[in-house]
Amino acid sequence: MKTINQVKGFSKERFWQVVKRFWILNQKKWLIGFAGGSGILLVVYMLTSFQILDTSTPMPNSMAGVAIVALGLTLYKYGGYFLTSGIFNELGKKSSASQMLTLPATNLEKFVAGWFLSYFLYTIVVVGLLYIVGILLGINPILTSQQLSDPLVNMSNVYFLDTMLTFTALHSVFFLGSIYFDGNNFLKTLLAIVLTFAFLGILSLILISITPNEISFSYQFIHSPARLYLSAAIVKIAVAVFFLFLSYRQLQNRQVA
Repeated sequence: MKTINQVKGFSKERFWQVVKRFWILNQKKWLIGFAGGSGILLVVYMLTSFQILDTSTPMPNSMAGVAIVALGLTLYKYGGYFLTSGIFNELGKKSSASQMLTLPATNLEKFVAGWFLSYFLYTIVVVGLLYIVGILLGINPILTSQQLSDPLVNMSNVYFLDTMLTFTALHSVFFLGSIYFDGNNFLKTLLAIVLTFAFLGILSLILISITPNEISFSYQFIHSPARLYLSAAIVKIAVAVFFLFLSYRQLQNRQVA
């Protein structure tokens, strides 16, 4: 990595050097993951094509496109979580932690570089390729409008929006885990998520059990699909902002320590 004089403020040159460094350190793992995901999608497409040829009533090519894009978005999510959890894995190694912490770049530049590579660039590349594949297979995977009043909603559209919002929220959690934990970041973050949901579930059961039967709660807003999707979107975006803030603070704390 080219040496750049440390100065205050955000430097585009230092930022791109850190992005390049992150990519060089992680490119092997990322390329293997990309090749593996592409191979899985290719196998599924070939199996789907054979099924279309064997059936007396051929399935529309668009149905194969929906299946491929849906599977691709699933791989996008979970593959992204795994890759994100290792973006700051240098911090968990004694041999490389000092190199990471003493880089001639500010904490903000390191933070934004890690987020840019693991979320923004990753999303642009993967979702962009899935969009092209979807178009070639006869579907438009990008959500333009939700026909919430129609029970036959385009599965790929709804799934696309939900996947993007879910990935945005959980990416921030695994991003924090990549900074906070030392080694096995993905498994430790996953365990923390499971324990958190288990705790919240137990707490909810306790609150319900001690709540008097005379008290009732109104969930009328749930009957409005538009409000439900909007509420879910707001919650997921808020979760992402909160955990990204914690990630930046944790990176600052590790720099001081």
